[in-house]
Amino acid sequence: MAADPWGPLRAVRSDLPWKELEALAAELHRWNRRIRLVGPRTLEGIRLQIVDALLPFLLEPPEGPFLDIGTGAGLPLLPVAATHPRLRCAGLEPRSKRVAFVRHAARVLRLPNVTVFQGRAPDILGPHPELEAAFRTVTARAVADIEAALLLAAPFLAPGGAVLLPRADEPAIQPPGWVLVARRDLPRLPDLGPRSLLVYRAASR
Repeated sequence: MAADPWGPLRAVRSDLPWKELEALAAELHRWNRRIRLVGPRTLEGIRLQIVDALLPFLLEPPEGPFLDIGTGAGLPLLPVAATHPRLRCAGLEPRSKRVAFVRHAARVLRLPNVTVFQGRAPDILGPHPELEAAFRTVTARAVADIEAALLLAAPFLAPGGAVLLPRADEPAIQPPGWVLVARRDLPRLPDLGPRSLLVYRAASR
């Protein structure tokens, strides 16, 4: 019997919207044949990427509103929105084809709690000043450098909010102006190295 691709998520929560997660994987797989949205080419690889993106936010549930900077093909934005339907979720993404996919997938999955803005984090507040200090949880999974991710997140973070950064196994740092309030080791996934979740809050907030 083949292993359950959603098993690592099922071990944390048994009541997830499995139909929607499978539909997201299928839609991403279909689009990925024409437009390179994510690295994996197979449906199995795409499922694993969804599991990897969502798992940290099941173990550390985000407060809303939630912002995903550099959401790409909507990971973790779309699975977070699907599994937290009452959470207002937004994504920032500069590339038009990825924005088109996220908007399409949100319609297909019937996720009215998803909004995606096209643009780069440093520039988006000009046309969208309402995003400033508007989010209780911010993530920037696509930004490898911790200090760079915190710098991008800071303008969007509401007072008392948290920045959640899933990371490969790397030393946690505490940049000036920030407090590392938690580091959580994540369950090991097939074919992937160690992962952890770093939770930061601004020192002055």
